Amino acid sequence: MSAPSAVSAPSSPSHADEAPLLIVAATEMELRDLLVETRESRAIDGSAWPVAWTGRLRRRPVALVACGVGKASAASAVAWFAATLRPSACLMTGIAGAYVGAFVPVGSAVCAASETDLDAGVAYTDTITSLAEIPLPRVPASGRSYEDLDRGGDRGGDLFEVFPTDPGWTSALSGACGTVPVPFATSDAIAGDLDVAASRAARSGAAIESMEGAGAALACARLGLPFAQVRGVSNVAGVRDKAAWNVGSAVRAGSSALLAALGRPTVPLE
Repeated sequence: MSAPSAVSAPSSPSHADEAPLLIVAATEMELRDLLVETRESRAIDGSAWPVAWTGRLRRRPVALVACGVGKASAASAVAWFAATLRPSACLMTGIAGAYVGAFVPVGSAVCAASETDLDAGVAYTDTITSLAEIPLPRVPASGRSYEDLDRGGDRGGDLFEVFPTDPGWTSALSGACGTVPVPFATSDAIAGDLDVAASRAARSGAAIESMEGAGAALACARLGLPFAQVRGVSNVAGVRDKAAWNVGSAVRAGSSALLAALGRPTVPLE
């Protein structure tokens, strides 16, 4: 692909149907297959995230952003680009590990039914329990304040450490994957062995682990921005032997599913 020209990030799209789709991954490597397919590609100049482009994918305006590793990087990138580009939705992609009991094979693509922040909650010696125990929601239900929570009552609608994904985009992505959506989970410290991975899977009910998804999901929930996620499975979570990984197949699987979803006639338009 030829070197893209530079363009400054606009403050807002010219009209509603030109609002770009924000596509985020941790690294440029995880975006490489999408960049090859991007038409009219131009680097976004002057960004706090220098690895970012605008262009068109499957005739849709898009912004592709390598946000960096971890939840804080993902959340801050989503917030910055949401403010500067006014995107219609945010899709996260990249690679991830699959927990053993999920039976998701390495090299396959899988879509998120929800995102869980594994690091948020109340930490005890042998477990971490929900933020609802305090209660300190990350996103209070619409029209409620943190002061309202001190008075007790129904907590319905509050988001603590689990964040939903957008139904329309999730349906399109799962259809492209050919599998049902499964729960995802995120930690800034990935599972270093199978025991840690098994504990996290049991606690969260998740099938997939990454380092960014919950950060992006939280930012989108705060902003009211539709969020969905598709990733390729590069390894079994907790297995650190890179000889057992398949990063290339994972990147191709996640990117192929995302491109297929964009080409579906029923995919959300804005």
